[in-house]
Amino acid sequence: MWARWLNVILGFWLVSAPFVLDYRLQEPQLNDLCVGLGTMLLALAAIAVPKLRYANTPLGMWLIVSPFVLGYSSYRAATFNDVIVGLLITVLSLVWDHRVWTPHRRPVTEA
Repeated sequence: MWARWLNVILGFWLVSAPFVLDYRLQEPQLNDLCVGLGTMLLALAAIAVPKLRYANTPLGMWLIVSPFVLGYSSYRAATFNDVIVGLLITVLSLVWDHRVWTPHRRPVTEA
């Protein structure tokens, strides 16, 4: 569950990154805002429903390629931030959670 909480924090960072890093272009601002909000919401959903843990994987992968697809790869601050945060989101969304795959066992009681 700790990985989901870290993704919530990374989502919050993405929402605030354009202001902290002073992005001058609209594409990385809007991209980070949308992906950040989506990451936070999906991570919170995965906390409540652990089987949704993979939900942030596509967002993390999109964040890695988005500077090149949207054409702001020459803006180093936004590109570096998006690629690094995208890698972290992707890896954290793939962290194995034993609660998802371990069946619940009832304690054995003797009659």
